[in-house]
Amino acid sequence: MIESALKTAKILVVDDQQANIDVLHDFLEMQGYENIKTTTDPRNVIQLLHEFDPDIILLDMSMPYMNGFEVMEQLKSVVDPSMYLPVLVLTADVTIETKRKALQSGASDFLTKPFDLIELQARVNTHLQIRFKNEQINVYAAELERLIATKDKFFSIIAHDLRNPFVGIENFTKILLKQGKYDVNEIEKQLLTIHSAAEQGHELLENLLRWARSQTGSISTDSDVFRLSDAVHNCFSLIKTQAENKNIQLVCNIADDILIESDQYILETILRNLLSNAVKFTPASGRVTTDTFINGNYIEISVADTGVGIKKELIDNLFLINSGMQSKKGTNGETGSGLGLILCKEFVDKLDGTIWVESEIDNGATFKFGLPYTIN
Repeated sequence: MIESALKTAKILVVDDQQANIDVLHDFLEMQGYENIKTTTDPRNVIQLLHEFDPDIILLDMSMPYMNGFEVMEQLKSVVDPSMYLPVLVLTADVTIETKRKALQSGASDFLTKPFDLIELQARVNTHLQIRFKNEQINVYAAELERLIATKDKFFSIIAHDLRNPFVGIENFTKILLKQGKYDVNEIEKQLLTIHSAAEQGHELLENLLRWARSQTGSISTDSDVFRLSDAVHNCFSLIKTQAENKNIQLVCNIADDILIESDQYILETILRNLLSNAVKFTPASGRVTTDTFINGNYIEISVADTGVGIKKELIDNLFLINSGMQSKKGTNGETGSGLGLILCKEFVDKLDGTIWVESEIDNGATFKFGLPYTIN
């Protein structure tokens, strides 16, 4: 990959002598380089940096208006330190002091005038390879950082959030076992609590397993045609108890004749997590509504609630696993891992869609996701 990128690399030549520029340009072009930009005015370098985005700069040291040292000082102020942008200094002054000062100013290497063209080709190739390898390293580092954050989040959920439901079940069963007399109403109350904890643990475990499968790439998509309202009502049935406990009304405004071609399992996973999240953050006697909007080859599905809303500064991080955000408790003290929304984002991506949220504090939240729509 690096070898194939060399010839398409962007080379910027800065020299106030047009004759030098012609020699460098013609030789580099003969070697197969396709993207060469030149300037005789060093004052243009920063503008060209933004417009041309060079992969390497060949820079003369002795020029009017600005010398090479001054140009490199400007470059240091605008180039990201993590990005290796090689600067090959062109100079007839090969004294130790000049080399030292050039290196301190940001030079990567030296080319002595008059040019040895074989040396020129070797040094340009070498530093371009270093640049492209540095870019690859940055990509790998970013991916490694993401994987570490994913691993940390995964173990955090296992160590804390997955433990909570089972601790609750254990404690409430102990209460029942220790009671000398069994009051039917009290037993029913404790069983409802145990059932709720079991549902919470089961839902979290399912999300963990789905998420783990998505991370390993073992989830494939299967396209099928089905009624969107059926998918919504399937999800309603799964969160019915959660909604009834808070007297929250579940409303489907999606017409029964709307068909969609997608992966029903993945779509219902998205809807179920969005609906569960909406119920969690909606006070008692509230309402959660599903709706849809179709525009040509695009369908938008929404889950709106009458809940507490989300602060604007938190919205951008809702779907990021490495954001460091802690899941907030629901209006009835419900706990969670925050994994559901992250899973929604990953599954929407698998369906080639986009997901976002519109919300204001104390004015509810509306989660929307858009998907390709081929049925008309």
